[in-house]
Amino acid sequence: MSRRQSVSLFPAAPPSPGIVAGWLAMARRRWPVGAGICVTVVALAAALMLLTRPVWRAEAALRLGAPPPVGGVSLAGGGSPAGLFSLFQQMTGDPFANELELLSSRTVVEGVVDDNALAVAVVAPRGAYRDSLFARLGAGRNTAKATFVATWLPDGRVRVLRTAPSDSLVGEVLPGRAASFGGMVVAFLPRRESMPRAVQLRTVAFGEAVRRTGTRLKAERKRREANLVRISYDDPDPELALGVVRSAARRYASLRTELQRRESGQTTDSLRVVADRTRDELRREEEGMERFQRDARLVAPQAQGEAFVERETQVVTALEKARTERVRVDDVIRRLDATRDPGAAWAGLIAHPTFLENKTLGDLLGSLVKLEEERLELAGRRTAEDRQVQALDRQIAYLDASLRSLVHQYRDGVADEVRLLERQQGELDAVLARAPGDQIELGRRQRTLRQLSEVYLFTDQRLRQESLRDAVSFATVQVVDPPEVLFRPVWPRKTLGLGVGVLLALAFGALGMALVERADRSVRSAREIRDLAGAPVLAALLAEGGRVRVSPRERRALFQRRGGRRAAAGLVFVPVDDSAAAEAVARALDTAPVPEMALLGAPDEGEPAAPSAVAVGPALDCYAAAAELADAAESGADVLLVVRQGVTRREELARAAALLREAGAAAAGVVVLADDPRAAESAWR
Repeated sequence: MSRRQSVSLFPAAPPSPGIVAGWLAMARRRWPVGAGICVTVVALAAALMLLTRPVWRAEAALRLGAPPPVGGVSLAGGGSPAGLFSLFQQMTGDPFANELELLSSRTVVEGVVDDNALAVAVVAPRGAYRDSLFARLGAGRNTAKATFVATWLPDGRVRVLRTAPSDSLVGEVLPGRAASFGGMVVAFLPRRESMPRAVQLRTVAFGEAVRRTGTRLKAERKRREANLVRISYDDPDPELALGVVRSAARRYASLRTELQRRESGQTTDSLRVVADRTRDELRREEEGMERFQRDARLVAPQAQGEAFVERETQVVTALEKARTERVRVDDVIRRLDATRDPGAAWAGLIAHPTFLENKTLGDLLGSLVKLEEERLELAGRRTAEDRQVQALDRQIAYLDASLRSLVHQYRDGVADEVRLLERQQGELDAVLARAPGDQIELGRRQRTLRQLSEVYLFTDQRLRQESLRDAVSFATVQVVDPPEVLFRPVWPRKTLGLGVGVLLALAFGALGMALVERADRSVRSAREIRDLAGAPVLAALLAEGGRVRVSPRERRALFQRRGGRRAAAGLVFVPVDDSAAAEAVARALDTAPVPEMALLGAPDEGEPAAPSAVAVGPALDCYAAAAELADAAESGADVLLVVRQGVTRREELARAAALLREAGAAAAGVVVLADDPRAAESAWR
C-alpha cells in the first residue's frame, strides 16, 4: 500500500554542537572516569614528591685569568694583516672556550672519578650516606660491573656477598680494617643504631663512570664574554657532591698550571734553539763579511768608488799628457836627426814649453846660442883653422851632444811614464770592472746580516719574555666562591612537582574520558541515530525504575506524525536490544486517559486522531522478524524502533535497520529511552 510522507511534530533537533559543547557533554557523561584518573595521577605525583630522595647540589665559582698571549717569534704590528686578523679573532671569538673544554676534559673527569670513587654506587636507605657507612672507600681503574651486599653481623663483623654477575661469598671483615674486592678498597664503620643493617655496592667499568660523571658535572657562564665559571654537581649524597666539586676545581687548576708550564717550557726551549741557531748563522755571516771586505778591499764602498773614479780620471789625463809629450819629443828628435846645423836644429827647441821650463836645457840652449853667435861673428874675420874658431866649434859640438843626450833621456823618461800610466790605468780598469759585482755581493751580505740580526733580536726578546713569564706565578685560576652545598635540595621541588602533577592529572583525565568515549560503541545523539537507522528521532523518553513517562507533547509527536488525511492504523514498537524497553513504552501509551488521547490533535475529514492499536513487535534479530514487521507496515501500522541511550550498540541499530530494509520496510521513527532528564536532553544533540 502507498505511504504518505511522515512529518514529525516534535521540534527539529538542533544542529551539530561545537567542540566546546561536545567536550562538555562528554565530561557530563564520563566525569567519573576523568575524576578517577585525576585523583590517581595527583596521588602518584604526591607520593613521588614525598618518597623521592632529595638531590643536593654543590657549587663553586672560579675566576679564570686572561688567556696566554699568542706564541710566535714575529711581533706583528697593529697595522699588519696578521695583527688585524689577531685583533679580529679576539673581538669575535670566545677567549675562554678552550678553558671550558679543558674543564670538561677526560683528564679532569678521570681525576674526579679517582678522587671520589665514583665507579662505586652505594645503594642504601634514605638518610644513609657514604661518610656514615665507610671509613674509607676507593676504587681503582680495573673495576667491572658487579653487585655486592655488605651486611653488619651481630658480632660487629661485616659480611660481604657478591650477588651479580654470580653469587659468591667474598668474606667477613672487621670494621675499620681495609678490605679489597672487586677493584675496590673498603673500610667499614662500626654499626650504630641509625645505620642500616645491609647496604648494596654496585661497581661499573671505569670508562662508564667517567662518561656518567662527565655528563653530570656542569660548567656554565652567565655571559659569553665572562671569565667567571660556575661548577656544579648534583647527587643524593651532599658530601659526595661537595667532594666532586672540590676535586674538579683542584684538578682543573692543577692541569691548567701544568699545561701552561709545559707550554711555556716548550716555547722557551724552541725559542732558545732558534736563538742559538740564528746567533751561529749571524756569526758565520759576519766572518764571511769580514773576509770578503778584506779580499775585496771594500771598507767604504761609496767613498772608495768616488776615489777610484777620481784616480782613474787623473791617470787617464796624465796618460794623455804623457802620450802628447812623447809625440812632441819624437818630433823634436826627428828634426834634430834631419838637421846638421846645430843652430838651425836647436832653433825650434826654444819655443818648446818643456825645454823652456827646464832650466838646464834652457841654460844649455842659451850657451849654445851665444857660442853660435860668437862663431858666426868670428867666421867673417877668421878662417876655420883658427884656434878660437875651432874652440868654439868644439864647444858647440859638445853642447849639441849634451842637448841631444838630454832630449833622448827625456824622451825615454816620457815613454817610461806612458807605460807606467798605462799599467796603472789597466789596474784601475780591472778594479772598476769588479766594483759592481763586489758592491752587489756586499749589499747581499749586508742584507743577510740585517735579517739575521732582526730575527735574533726578536727571538731573544721573545725568549726573555717567556723566561719572565715562566718565572712568575701561574695562579691564574682563582676560587671566588668556595665549594659549598646549597642550603636546600634542588630536587624534588614539591610545589612545582604538585603543580605539574595537577596539570598532568587534568590532561590524562581528559585523555581518559576521550578514550572511553571513543571506545563506547553505544548510541548517544539524535544525529548518529538518524544516520544509522535512516529514520528521525520522534521522542526522547525518560525511563526511571522500569517505568516510562510520556508527556503530552511526546504523545502528539508519536500519534500525529502524519500531515496527510489518515493517521496510522497502529504503532508497533520494535525493541533493538531490550524487549522490556519496548513493552514499557507501549504500556505507558496504552494507559493514557481517553480525554488526553482526544486532545492529541485535530481530526482530518472525520478520520480518527490516534492509531487503532499500540503493539510490541518482535526483536529484530533475524530476517523472519523483519518480514513480520514488514507485513505490519503494509497493513498501515508504523514501525518504531526503540533504543536505549548509552546501552544500544551502534552495530545492533545498524543491523536492525538493514534487516528492515532487506524485508522491504523502513522504520517510521526512533524512540530513545534515557535514564535521566539531562541524558534525554542530550539525545537531541
